[in-house]
Amino acid sequence: MKKNLLEAKKRIPLAKLVILLLMGIAATTAIAQERAVSGKVISGEDQLPFPGVNIVVKGTTNGTTTDVEGNYKINLGATDDMLIFSFVGFVTQEVSLSGRTRVDITLATDSKQLSEVVVTALGIEKEAARIGYATQKVNGNDLLKAREPNPLNSLIGKVAGLNIAPSAELLGAPQVLIRSTNSNERPLYVVDGVPINSDSWNISADDIDSYTILKGPTAAALYGSRSQYGAIIITTKKGSKDQRGFSVDFNTSTMADKGFIAIPKVQDLYGPGDHGVYTYADGKGAGLNDGDYDIWGPKFEGQLIPQYDSPVDPSKTYTTTFPSGSTYTSNRVPTLWSARGKDNLERFIEAGVLTTNNLSISSSTDKYSLRFSTSVNYQKGIVPNTDLNTNNFNVSASYNISPKFKMETVINYNRQSTKNYPDVNYGPNSLLYNITIWGGADWNVDDMKNYWEPGKEGVQQLYEEHQRYNNPWFLVKEWLRGHYKNDVYGYLTLSYKINHFLDLKARTSVTSNTTFRSEKFPYSATVYGREQAQGDYREDNRQLFENNTELLLSLNKNITPDFNISGLIGGNIRTFNYNSSYVTTNYLNVPGVYNFSNTQNPIIASNFSAPMQVYSGYYSFDFSYKHLLTLSTTGRVDKSSTLPKNSNTFFYPSASLSTIVSDYVNFPEVLSFFKVRASYSNVKSALTQPYIGPTPGGSNPLNYGSTYQSAYDGPSYQNSATYTTPIVYNSTV
Repeated sequence: MKKNLLEAKKRIPLAKLVILLLMGIAATTAIAQERAVSGKVISGEDQLPFPGVNIVVKGTTNGTTTDVEGNYKINLGATDDMLIFSFVGFVTQEVSLSGRTRVDITLATDSKQLSEVVVTALGIEKEAARIGYATQKVNGNDLLKAREPNPLNSLIGKVAGLNIAPSAELLGAPQVLIRSTNSNERPLYVVDGVPINSDSWNISADDIDSYTILKGPTAAALYGSRSQYGAIIITTKKGSKDQRGFSVDFNTSTMADKGFIAIPKVQDLYGPGDHGVYTYADGKGAGLNDGDYDIWGPKFEGQLIPQYDSPVDPSKTYTTTFPSGSTYTSNRVPTLWSARGKDNLERFIEAGVLTTNNLSISSSTDKYSLRFSTSVNYQKGIVPNTDLNTNNFNVSASYNISPKFKMETVINYNRQSTKNYPDVNYGPNSLLYNITIWGGADWNVDDMKNYWEPGKEGVQQLYEEHQRYNNPWFLVKEWLRGHYKNDVYGYLTLSYKINHFLDLKARTSVTSNTTFRSEKFPYSATVYGREQAQGDYREDNRQLFENNTELLLSLNKNITPDFNISGLIGGNIRTFNYNSSYVTTNYLNVPGVYNFSNTQNPIIASNFSAPMQVYSGYYSFDFSYKHLLTLSTTGRVDKSSTLPKNSNTFFYPSASLSTIVSDYVNFPEVLSFFKVRASYSNVKSALTQPYIGPTPGGSNPLNYGSTYQSAYDGPSYQNSATYTTPIVYNSTV
């Protein structure tokens, strides 16, 4: 071995040997001047790997963040010997290296900070304690134990200032108000940072990770006038939180609803009629007060009176005399006058059932996360022959293309379907109207199940009155309202980490839904405006499409060890289109044949279109000093195609200031947290939503209701005062 080395030395010229020695010394010096330190960060809260932790070399701007597995690696200079580990809501740690090349640490929760992190506008995460406006967060898993038909109904009583009134209609969206009593002041719904058009039925409760309620325009000013009444930020579940990186979850629940909490108390001492007088002839006024009657007829005392189900004897005549002197003679046999139907409503409604089943499969690694979820909900109404099927499919995936480049996508599909849903508006189309409000106690609802008059099947319903009111069983079996809706929303996000304090994000999202509603209005059904009772058939089609494409540049940098600036600047293009068409017959030729060719008179049709485009630019910056004082400011500029050209641009600014006094003032132990905040915003109520205009009324198939409804908020099926001619409104004001 020694001989070989000597031979090698002899073969290398002296000059080359000197050069090699100098290069070795230089390389050793370089290695001594620059070295790498790596390690892993663990969360002291759950002992799991901690992604996203900021790591900075003290006294420099050199920094990095931990990956999804909590690992990090950072290059240091020759004199660098201190690393700072920090994350919002956790105690910042300064670690001396002392020559080490690997440092593993555990970050502890900062009990002095109110460490809850909330998702604010545009999906920005902020520490709740530092925010200068009102927000409140609710965990989605806390609302799964006692299910509600609509996920937002579960928020009742959970958030201060949030008022939710569930709809009495089977698939009606709840009325959601934030610090308001005006039903028109509706909040904006945002899912994973993306505004969506939603009736709130198209989101599965099992897919919701958390809700954040932004209370007012300052909190939600980044969304412009759409959020002037606040916003509900929904964050969905992503990937698997299981340490094994894979999980399968199945959730099922069944609830029964006995019906109304309380039944209205109505008088059942007197039957139908007026001033103590009533006899039945044809239910259209041929008898005494037997058409469009009030319920102040004869008192139930067992007397004999001709009624709707009294037998008819053509060979005899019968005379009925009332105390007032009124008499009535016919061949209808008088029968016992009694309150046989005083509990009709209780015997008519059924127990409602809500069944919810959800299956989710999720997986996560350091390169990707994937989650698939399917939900099947069935809701049986308390009104017979009414139900609602809701199926929801959700897929979310993310993939780390490189350490700096990430792709994320979410697709959600929702299908609602029912062959019949109840009409809860006021009028003869309503069950409560027929049973409780105007229906007398002289008839038994069980006797009405065979709802066609013998020999007049398909043409004339069986009931005690044929001028204004309807047999409840006839309503639920023959007057059918179908509802079929397909709802899709999704987005694709590409994120690029320019360096440790700058991120670039591009995102495009789509919200789309199609709604088909049909109505079979049978022969002999009576309703305001259609007193001829010769039936109708109606179809209502609606299509909505919205695309938002945005570009965001975000910043999070420690300018000095005590001063931090974070925020973003971005732009958005919103493209929106809404189309609807409404067609109805004008009475049917043949009873029970529901198509437009079976109309007695020419069909009535109307359509509507509302296109819109909005160009937006916005910014948001937070300035923090030692976590003691935080100044936040935002601004948004919108240019809308629905406004006149000379005044179609608006600016929406906001600013807030907050400080946690308890961080630097010693208070008695009874006071653990004390914060002072102030905010300002100016969110104008510009018409940036295209208006649908009048919408089809529930009780009159020919007229349009006068309720105006924004296309963003979804279609309205309410009815109030009506127009005698359908009116089309264009979308430009």
